[in-house]
Amino acid sequence: MTTRKKSYTKIALTLSVCLVVIWALLGTGTTIAWFMDTTPVEKNTFLIGELDLVVSHKLEDGTYEEIQSDTEVFDEEALYEPGYVQVVYLKVENKGDVPFEYKLAVDVNGVTVSESVLGNDIYLPNHLKYGVLFGADEAVLARETAKVIAEKEFPGETLNYPLNVYSEKDSVVVRPEGVRYIALIVRMPEEVGNVANYRGNKPPSVELGITVRAVQEGVE
Repeated sequence: MTTRKKSYTKIALTLSVCLVVIWALLGTGTTIAWFMDTTPVEKNTFLIGELDLVVSHKLEDGTYEEIQSDTEVFDEEALYEPGYVQVVYLKVENKGDVPFEYKLAVDVNGVTVSESVLGNDIYLPNHLKYGVLFGADEAVLARETAKVIAEKEFPGETLNYPLNVYSEKDSVVVRPEGVRYIALIVRMPEEVGNVANYRGNKPPSVELGITVRAVQEGVE
């Protein structure tokens, strides 16, 4: 039996300037709040000082939509089983006038544990990996992603990050009015096997979130 779930996405964007870190968790049915002192602002973009980050995701028609609090970025009908691969394309824009560096992570915000055909508990985060590819051209990045998936090339840690762990940062600093593209790959390796194939009436599920962390160039 295969593993089938609905993925309800929670998005988190983190902006940092020097030692100031702004954190937001976004998701269906929750309230988005950006915090500047004590004043919340219900937007997906936060301007602090001169650092302004906008993240959008690619729709099926090829256009990009800025991520809002109720945006579903991952496929809500995702079927997580051995060999499953899902790709999400993101666009990062620098709308401010301060160069920044950025990296991201795929977070776990909720889990439903089930039983496998082998009788063990299925905790999906233990069986999922993610990877990121950065690029300046979405078309080239899409071809590169397709090649990686078609040839099943998941080299080193670049495409094998555990959930809840930050990826390496993009090697290119995003300048004012600059744009960078991300191919975000979430997958269940084939070698997981039947330990993640459920039985019974309660399929396992996981709520995933995306965290994008940007810091001013040169600031750790």
